[in-house]
Amino acid sequence: VGSEMCIRDSVGDGRLTYYGVRFVNQVWPGDTLTARAEVAAVREEDGGTVVDLTISTTNQDEKFVLTGNATARLD
Repeated sequence: VGSEMCIRDSVGDGRLTYYGVRFVNQVWPGDTLTARAEVAAVREEDGGTVVDLTISTTNQDEKFVLTGNATARLD
């Protein structure tokens, strides 16, 4: 999934501990997609810092086509 690679590239390889998304609308050939990840929380867990992210992708009409969440370790 493209958004997973984008997030993994942002937080670093091997740091993504959870990733879950679902498509909420049809994506058509030729659509222009914009992916976003927003920090929902930063917290301590198991002696380290983790960040919870809210993920969304919209099409050229700003209609949501994908939503989800991710968690990553920060070192």
